[in-house]
Amino acid sequence: MARFINIATIHFQVSELGNDPQHTALAQFKEAESRLDGTGVDLVVTCEGMESVGQTMAQAESAKKPGPMFNAYRDFAMRNKCTIAGSIKLEDGGKIYNALVFICPDGELLGDYRKAFPTKGELDKGLSAGSGANVVETPAGRLGGVICFDLNFDELRDAYQKLRPDVLCFSSMFHGGHLQQNWAYQCRCYFAAACKDNTSDILDPHGRILNSTNFYGRIAWARVNLDRFCMHQDGNNVKFPEIRRKYGSKVLIDAAPDLGTAVMYSLTDEISAPEVAKEFGLVDFDNYLGAARKALGR
Repeated sequence: MARFINIATIHFQVSELGNDPQHTALAQFKEAESRLDGTGVDLVVTCEGMESVGQTMAQAESAKKPGPMFNAYRDFAMRNKCTIAGSIKLEDGGKIYNALVFICPDGELLGDYRKAFPTKGELDKGLSAGSGANVVETPAGRLGGVICFDLNFDELRDAYQKLRPDVLCFSSMFHGGHLQQNWAYQCRCYFAAACKDNTSDILDPHGRILNSTNFYGRIAWARVNLDRFCMHQDGNNVKFPEIRRKYGSKVLIDAAPDLGTAVMYSLTDEISAPEVAKEFGLVDFDNYLGAARKALGR
């Protein structure tokens, strides 16, 4: 069944930071809040700058001992009845992590992602590495976290591919260029990036940019449908006319000719995209590639 959510990512500006980086980072978040309050947003992703320049090691927080950063995220989530993926220095068991906390509309901490590949500079400061890919069930779908330097490591991406998130929340001090597209495409999911300097972007499962912003606009916004079925066109596209004849405007088949792939979305409450795919014998992308490997004995 169709499952639409509104995603917003908040761009960050380092040049605005003054003598009190935490105060200025929170001021940037408050300014973004003023643009998002009451807009019906379902998922908000914040930039790694909130943690990396907005908090010292001594200012690390936890759900049991929340501070200004955690409270700002929780208050916004509760006020707007949304889910937020908030960048934070997270303290747990005497260790401090560069993390994303996933806070739901009632203010509860549903889970977190801890940066799996901190830089040498972060390790030298005393930050600890997280254990790897983690997907958290939220009202805004199955969310995974990716933080900055993580984007360079294919093994983390491959672990997420197996976990099948709906949205990868990318919180970063660097943009990553075409790596963003690669992660969205390989993980068959949306990619919501909150960055600094360049742009903050929201990408679809093909890896195409749906919306983009810089600090002038502050907010990247996209309305997306989580009910999707990702496939290669080979062997599937001959069935597209039959599907359109039966379901008409109740489904959308978005084909990417340059990639040879397609994503089918359900636009109705009557049936889901995977159910339509099963009815017509469509093969999803991962099974299609698996069959090709098997044919080659690999």
